[in-house]
Amino acid sequence: MQPAILAYCVLKGGRAKVNGQTYFAGSQVVDQFLPELYAALGLNYPKFFKMDNLAKLAFLATEALLQSVPNPLHANDNVAQFFMNSDSSLDTDLVHQAMINEHRNVSPSVFVYTLPNILMGEIAIKNKWHGENLFILAPDFNVIDWLNEARLLFDLQKATYCIGGWVNCLNGNYEAKLVLAAANQPAQITIETLKDEFAV
Repeated sequence: MQPAILAYCVLKGGRAKVNGQTYFAGSQVVDQFLPELYAALGLNYPKFFKMDNLAKLAFLATEALLQSVPNPLHANDNVAQFFMNSDSSLDTDLVHQAMINEHRNVSPSVFVYTLPNILMGEIAIKNKWHGENLFILAPDFNVIDWLNEARLLFDLQKATYCIGGWVNCLNGNYEAKLVLAAANQPAQITIETLKDEFAV
């Protein structure tokens, strides 16, 4: 059975769109846009400010999705996370390597983000989720492939919800295309809409 698409969002170029509607427009500069969107979402989660930009981007896109659905997801809802990108954690890796090259003390707060899957840990901690998680490197994002992976998780009864998609950040360029899908629920969004919005 095809996963039911409940919501989607796109963060790019200073704009946050949720289900096709502009939720927020701010600075195109990533270091300004992310805290602006954090404030617009009305969040109160101080640990956010310790994250690297990739984790912040995924965290905020996830929060935007969660705020767009009428029934919140809970820790016992068996939520899986599945994210993809093309540049891994290179944005933070470069900072970490620069510290080594300059013979500075390597910061644990930087080093912890030199794996891209740490962003799923941040999201899981915030939401108290304990489900499956997967991070894949790919040259580009195909939402049909993402939905097929979500369907496999549902068919194997590994999850009842799957959240994730594409999240990439490097040298000031950033983009998130996230989906919230569910098993055994009515779809709120069509696959054709996702294809158009995500330009598959």
